Amino acid sequence: MHRWTIIIVIVACVGIIGVTAWWWFDTQRTVVVVIRDDTTRALPETVELIRGVKDTLIIRNESNISALVAGRNIAPQQQIRQRFLSAGEYTFECTTHGEATMVVIVRDP
Repeated sequence: MHRWTIIIVIVACVGIIGVTAWWWFDTQRTVVVVIRDDTTRALPETVELIRGVKDTLIIRNESNISALVAGRNIAPQQQIRQRFLSAGEYTFECTTHGEATMVVIVRDP
């Protein structure tokens, strides 16, 4: 009887770990914003993310000139990666491409 209890507990723990890992990896998202030479608007108007390590914002510069986004210089063919630990609204400006703005809305999970 004691042996079956141990086996059931082990199987339950493995199941819980499996479901937790599936939930964790399934809900992670990466949102990529690409800046190109051929677009009139360098940034989308809004991007929605989930706070914490669930969502990552990547801004990739595929243009031929550097882009200054939110005070950070992104050289041609380079990118920046940003995760948000606090919920709220964040405004990103790209002064290189016609002063385009993007609002990042970060929500609690």
